[in-house]
This record gives sequence, C-alpha cells and structure tokens, in this order.
Amino acid sequence: MAVPLISVVIPNYNYGRYLPQAIDSALAQSYPHLEVIVVDDGSTDDSAAVQRQYGERVRWLQQRHQGVSAARNWGIQESRGEVVAFLDADDIWHPAKLERQAALLRNPAVGLVYCGVQYITAAGQPLATNVAGQRGRVLQELALLRAPGVPVNGSTLLVRQACLQRTGGFDVALSTSADWDLCRRIACHYEIELVREPLVLYRLHAAAMHRNVDLLAHDMLHAFARMFADPAAAAVYALRRRCYGHLYLTLSGSYLHAGRWDKCLKYAVWSVLTWPPALAYVAALPMRRVRRRRNARRANSETRCGLQPI
Repeated sequence: MAVPLISVVIPNYNYGRYLPQAIDSALAQSYPHLEVIVVDDGSTDDSAAVQRQYGERVRWLQQRHQGVSAARNWGIQESRGEVVAFLDADDIWHPAKLERQAALLRNPAVGLVYCGVQYITAAGQPLATNVAGQRGRVLQELALLRAPGVPVNGSTLLVRQACLQRTGGFDVALSTSADWDLCRRIACHYEIELVREPLVLYRLHAAAMHRNVDLLAHDMLHAFARMFADPAAAAVYALRRRCYGHLYLTLSGSYLHAGRWDKCLKYAVWSVLTWPPALAYVAALPMRRVRRRRNARRANSETRCGLQPI
C-alpha cells in the first residue's frame, strides 16, 4: 500500500526565534513521506534569515499580514498531500507524531486525528501534560464544550485533504477559535480520533493568542452563530439553549481565571438566563475560585489556557 504524502503547514508571524525548532521537528519526523510548507504572514523580524537555512528542504510562501487562518488556508491550497498537518511556528512535534496519527487514518470513517500535548514555558521547560479527550462522533461534545471534550489545538491536527475540500478550510474571521470551528465542521461528517500521547510541545508565552480572553469570547460567539446556521449541524439544533448556556458559563470561567470579575459575572448571569440549570455552578463560584487558586499553586497555573470552565 502506498504511503500517503502528508503536507505540513507552518504559519509564521514574527516567530523567527522559535521557527527553527518547529521546522526541525517537522523534518525529523519518523513518517517517511512528507513535505514542509512555511507560510510567512508578513513577518518583520528575522524570519527571512531562518528561510535561508533550509534551502529546498522547505517550501516558503509569503503573504501580506492577513492572520493565521488565511496563512493556513494558503498552505492548504498549495499543498500536494492527501493529508494535511498543521504546526504553529512556536510549537514543537515529537518525532513519532505523524506516524502515530497516520495509522488511525486507515479507517475511512475518520476525518481528523488529534493528540495529547505537553505544555512548555517560553524557554522550553516542561509543565503539565494533557492527553484527555473524546473520540468517535463528537459533534455533541464539541457543541456543549463538555469536559474533557475535544481540547482542540492546531498543532495537534492531522486532517484528510478530502475533509478540507468538503467542509472548507479555516474561517478567516477567526483566530484563537479557528481550530475549534474547523473540528466542529469536520465532526458533522466524520469520526474524530485521538492518540493519547503528548506528541506536541505547546509553548506558553506572553504573546500567545490563548491569553487574550476578549478575543476568545469574540471568536467563540462567532463560531457558535456559524454552527447554528449550518444545516450540517442540525443534530445539535435542539440543544441550542443548553449549548449557549455552557458557552457563557465557560467564558465566565475564562474571565475568572484572568481576574476579570466584571466579565466573569456578566457571562455567569447570561448562562443562568439561557440555561437555568447552570445556576448550581454559578452559586458555587466563590468556592470554585478558592479551589482554583489552590490547584493553581499545586499544578502551575501557566498550564491553564483557553476556555476555562468555572
């Protein structure tokens, strides 16, 4: 059986200081048949100097600054592989990452495979790991943001090219939630698989998008509106109020984690008005805050990022 070509798409915007580690980890994969495409999104740092180090081993595309989703979409358009993998320029792959995931794509019902992550500091020091997640038909879990759900991270994704052609690429109106939106659309038609190993080193640093909770809220509200306007997602239409209640509750938790009490309380109230059973969670808010602080001291709060349930 022929080994399918995997196209690795690396979007980059001013991450020249991290980019060589990302590229090297892609080139070092044990999977035997791949191409590496870097899409530079109008960088103004030393990313151009990085390009000269790799010669013809890497395909380089350059565009004016349009955002990560547009960069990934151009990489998809220019890719030659039957399968596409995405790697953010500040993250790193384990050498067996693609090989482990590609094995699960032998099942034709599977459209996307993700994996666990190892969180690291900006300097590369290890923090906590997360290998939790759902597999199979996961549309409802995605819509309800139900833990452990599908903890989507772009650098973990391996996707059939045919799925991208059917469902479309990344929504250019989104940034931090573009990964969730893509997975949700694929989950409308395909099974999703998981490799429960930390095969991605996910870097946490001050410039990372996950720290911008306002952007996260904007993106998730847009993505939810798109979901409930999508005929392919009709299976969750009846759960609309519950889904929005969970979203508001989750955004409340994210603002709580960021110390933004005004927004935390606003979304907590919205969650109860939209889905009254959320009241039990909101009523326990003070105690949850105390417990979260205790757990953060125990487990290093830097590993907590993105959507944070109360």
